[in-house]
Amino acid sequence: MPIRKSVLVVLLTLFAFADIAAAATKYTAANVKGSYSVVMNGYSGAASETAWLGIFNFDGIGAVSGSITIIDSGTLSVVTVPNGSTYSVSSDGSGTITLSSSASPIAFVLNSVSGSIARSLQLVLIDTSKNDAHVRAGTANLINLSGPATAARLKGTYGILLNWWTTGTQQGMIGTIAFDGKSKATLSYTDQQDEQTATTGTGSGTYSVNSDGSGSISLSLSNGTTMQLDFVLNSITGTSIAKGLQLLDVTNPSSTSVDTGVAVYE
Repeated sequence: MPIRKSVLVVLLTLFAFADIAAAATKYTAANVKGSYSVVMNGYSGAASETAWLGIFNFDGIGAVSGSITIIDSGTLSVVTVPNGSTYSVSSDGSGTITLSSSASPIAFVLNSVSGSIARSLQLVLIDTSKNDAHVRAGTANLINLSGPATAARLKGTYGILLNWWTTGTQQGMIGTIAFDGKSKATLSYTDQQDEQTATTGTGSGTYSVNSDGSGSISLSLSNGTTMQLDFVLNSITGTSIAKGLQLLDVTNPSSTSVDTGVAVYE
């Protein structure tokens, strides 16, 4: 009987400490700090779709900066996050990005916290105007560069997935893309369009990486077409290679469809 009582006391003590630890987890702006790759898709089911790809820089206090490439209704533009833009984080890990040039904030929830810094955010644009048919949602992943990025940060084989957001023919592509750490890239893929037989193909070309982790890939495909992808690196540890990319197809910005995706290191 004394042994059973001792075990019960130990268990109750452990549960109490667990409850205290859980209650003590309160998040602040300091948990979202550094540069994050961002991709957001805007689907409406209307005449054309929209997508964003870029970088948000959080200072750990409440200010955000960065730049975004936007394809919207067949037009490509590159915009800078305006001065005076801010963000806040509630104790439960939810938060808001307020762009000083827009009345529509971006709501987010942080996740995958390691070393007190969120490795990822889930995002949705809150349309306060109520006159836009698009619903924009996406993710942001910590880039975590320790210095300027170069082509050497992108080396090896990555699994790649692209998804087309369109009111017309639905399409998805899956495959592998390999980088040599210098400038060359090769692609092997399977492409599926709705109600059609899947096709396979290959591609080869070049890539470049900017110092902030953004970059571009230019490919010639075996079916006679070309593909131009913009990307942002993410999930870097120390001086290692990037473990992930977020991608935006900029081959034909005037198209009514957009396609975005990810590549993950194998």
